[in-house]
Amino acid sequence: MPMRSVVRCADDDISGCRTGSAPLDNPISLLRPALTGLAASSAIVFGAILGGSKFMSHLPGAWFFGTPGGPLGFLAPAGKHPPFVAVLGIYGGLVLLTATWISLLRTISRHRGLPVRRVLGVIVVWALPLMLAPPFFSRDIYNYAGQGEMVSHHIDPYAYGPGVLGGTSFNTLAGPLWASTPAPYGPTFLWLDGAAADLSGHGILADLVLLRLIELGGIALVVAGLPTLAREAGRDPAEVVLLGVGSPLVLTTFVAGAHNDALMVGLLVAGLAVARRIGTVPGIVLCALAAGVKAPAALGVLFIGWHWAGPKATTRARIFHTLGAGAISLATLSALSQISGIGWGWLRTLTAPAKISTGVTPVDDAAHVMSCIAHLMGLGLSLAGVRTVLDGLGLAAALGVGVWLLLRSPRTGLLRGLGLTLLILAILGPILWAWYLSWGLVVLAVVATGGLRRWVIALSVAGAFVGVTAVLGMMKVVVHAGALEDLLLVFSLAAAALVPSLRRSRRRLPPQLSLVVGSG
Repeated sequence: MPMRSVVRCADDDISGCRTGSAPLDNPISLLRPALTGLAASSAIVFGAILGGSKFMSHLPGAWFFGTPGGPLGFLAPAGKHPPFVAVLGIYGGLVLLTATWISLLRTISRHRGLPVRRVLGVIVVWALPLMLAPPFFSRDIYNYAGQGEMVSHHIDPYAYGPGVLGGTSFNTLAGPLWASTPAPYGPTFLWLDGAAADLSGHGILADLVLLRLIELGGIALVVAGLPTLAREAGRDPAEVVLLGVGSPLVLTTFVAGAHNDALMVGLLVAGLAVARRIGTVPGIVLCALAAGVKAPAALGVLFIGWHWAGPKATTRARIFHTLGAGAISLATLSALSQISGIGWGWLRTLTAPAKISTGVTPVDDAAHVMSCIAHLMGLGLSLAGVRTVLDGLGLAAALGVGVWLLLRSPRTGLLRGLGLTLLILAILGPILWAWYLSWGLVVLAVVATGGLRRWVIALSVAGAFVGVTAVLGMMKVVVHAGALEDLLLVFSLAAAALVPSLRRSRRRLPPQLSLVVGSG
């Protein structure tokens, strides 16, 4: 029987790895999971189009189809309450996609050595309906288009919001909520954003297509970088790619939602991979470019710098190399800011997304609870004041845990420390959107085994369901429009569909996930 070499390491630390042998598995068919996932993602798309403005924009010109006056525009409901078939399509499709993903993860874990291209082909099939569909579960891409239009006309995106564009599609599609909100993104993204506006000829639909292609390019960078990191860590590349890129969270937020977090994570993963295989300096440069999309990626520079001096380095040497990494990062962003003409205004607008409540932000929820208690006790504490204090405490806690993880990372591994730090920053930050979880989950996919792997799966599933729409807004619609019965029926159907398969695989199913989708 043919044999293949297998490298096994502890986490992502490749020192002391041992090489063994295992039989090369026979080829397996991936046709069934590919078609099942395709059906699931198609159902999600159909439900989103049918579900009205709670799931996607139905303003004229928002996409090539599915909006009033265009193909499939007649499907959009007139009322605020999404029809039951839309709710069933979205949540039923998510349940089916989740079950298919987990099943394929189990299959790949039993058939090591599967070519990455085969697994990637399955993921592409799942993503195809989402790539062609209108952007849904978020309208951020329309805000990106407005900001790019501003950049292309040399309007400072850190001083104004898209509302300065007046009665154009670039403003109206972004919506009134963000009309006066400056951009919180760095020069990497806004430079590309402005270039997309110019290349599109300032046409909104062409601009949206280019922006989605930019985010798909970010996913491509993740796909390119994960196998390298997986091999260095002694993991199976195909399983890591499926865990990191094929999750319902990544598909519904990076592909369907077209969030620029995809570009940030892509550049971050590429930087980590380049630092491992090519050189530390170019890896730092790529991580700096990732921070030029969204600031949290700067943690990649910090962790690479801390490990730059080698596994046996002294604390003094680590600090020196970390300062060097920071200097390289600063020089990279300075050059980019100068070339693009965008500047450093994003440093003062980083908290712009925290202006609203998502319903799942821990510090925000705690602020609401504390303000209600204070009100009942007759104390004069305002919600804004309590939230300001808790925001600071949350960030301080995230900083403290991050420093602890950084100091431990020479023993526990760079990727584990970085991934956990990014995840904790997202959870304890001033606002938590579902796609923020992807910052840490994609990095942790490389080193996720045992309990950590179960948590990565559980959070990926929970994030996908939470990310369908803003939780507070959706709950108001559900309660006041009588949709509660619809949702109960959907989850009853989901439980009926999943319980038999969960019973058959009780020993292998992550226990955290059973809390999310139910157990027999």
